[in-house]
Amino acid sequence: MKKLFTVLLAAMVLLTPSCDFAKSINPFGKKAREAEALRQQQEAFRVADSIRVANEQAALEQQRQAELARQAEQEALERSKYHVIVGSFLTPEYADHWLRHITEMGYDAKIVGMDGGRWRLVSANSFASLREAYNSLEDIQNAINGDAWVYRME
Repeated sequence: MKKLFTVLLAAMVLLTPSCDFAKSINPFGKKAREAEALRQQQEAFRVADSIRVANEQAALEQQRQAELARQAEQEALERSKYHVIVGSFLTPEYADHWLRHITEMGYDAKIVGMDGGRWRLVSANSFASLREAYNSLEDIQNAINGDAWVYRME
């Protein structure tokens, strides 16, 4: 009889479903499961919305930074109206190469476009006044290029 009881007990244990299975078919836990699924879905939506808002804010900040940089560049161009030009090129690669060379020499070089033209002018330095530009012209002619000249940006 003891063996029969042991066999029945073992069969009952092996054939009885697990607690998780019992919970999944329990009709009383269905609302709790649905509520938990809804909470998880709402959390996923909240996270996705937070990421979207953060991306939008980052894009707006990038636009703001780009606008500030453009304004600063425009103000710098307005302050530096006169440029001492040490080279003019039709080929952008040549202008870029000469710009790097002039920058390596220690000048505040930049490329200036002619108004309405195809030429790319390499400026060794820029100045707010014509007097300052002409005062530095001779030094730049002696150091870099004897054919350097002063260009006034409009």
